[in-house]
Amino acid sequence: MERVRLLFATDLHGSKKGFLKFLKALKLYKVNIGIVGGDLTGKLIIPVTKQGDVSVAEFNGRRYSAASEADLKQVVTMIEDSGYYPFLASHEDVERMASDSQFNESVFKRLAAERLSEWTELVKPRLEGTGIKVYVTGGNDDYLEMDDVLTASDSMIFAESKVEIIEGGHEMISTGYSNITPWKCPRDIAEDELYSRIEDMAKKVTDLKSAIFNIHPPPADTALDRCTKLDTSFDPPRPLIGQEASGGSTAVRKAIETFQPLASLHGHIHESRGVDRLGRTLCFNPGSEYTEGVLRGVVLNLSKEKVDSYQFLSG
Repeated sequence: MERVRLLFATDLHGSKKGFLKFLKALKLYKVNIGIVGGDLTGKLIIPVTKQGDVSVAEFNGRRYSAASEADLKQVVTMIEDSGYYPFLASHEDVERMASDSQFNESVFKRLAAERLSEWTELVKPRLEGTGIKVYVTGGNDDYLEMDDVLTASDSMIFAESKVEIIEGGHEMISTGYSNITPWKCPRDIAEDELYSRIEDMAKKVTDLKSAIFNIHPPPADTALDRCTKLDTSFDPPRPLIGQEASGGSTAVRKAIETFQPLASLHGHIHESRGVDRLGRTLCFNPGSEYTEGVLRGVVLNLSKEKVDSYQFLSG
């Protein structure tokens, strides 16, 4: 089995700048495989409205005004790079979004699908002829409708709930489903259901010693799942500054301890960047700084049954 070099990044949350950096890093670090973990879609719609001859948007605590097409393009780019969705909206649209949750959701899904579709178009001209393959899954934040966009792509391989044979003969299982969170996300499921999903895939793997588990949530009670504790008596939940909690999955931990793959790749907890070991398995979470347009990732060099080396990157 030949050595394989892969780059894993996750939780890009709609940041166009972050995704472009990922594509650039694939060639810069001379990898064979690129893997984009879950949570591809952004968090917020940012209405851009006309006020007289000026277009106005408010985000990240600031008000932006665009008096020309060039200024508007600059504002839209800033919104996209932060992972948000600019929505050229009328005042009636804005009022309806505030009062009609179904309309708000339909706009969000449309903008999210358009952004993902745009990403699939960015891949081909940048990677054509390189031989680099890119695998992608959704995450617990991503609506199931996003799978249709990824399934239709001929530039990235949609790996959700599959056993993929990647470069070097390694088998990789992938899922973006996660343990229940206070946010009630589209792919939050119970721990026993999550374990069953992972187990069903793992039992199809022929060589677990060289396998890779690409699972969105990290294993519970490790260096990869530390996050700020939340007060869930409020809606939405409020962070309890200075208090820490475990945000990982007991199902994922059980699966790793049971099947002992070569390596496992995780995200979900943006602030818990690091590496940990469960038995023989090295577990990675590269973290995320998507709102700043910063790409965080990890490059792994793999031989048959060994992680030869790894390097975290940020830029």
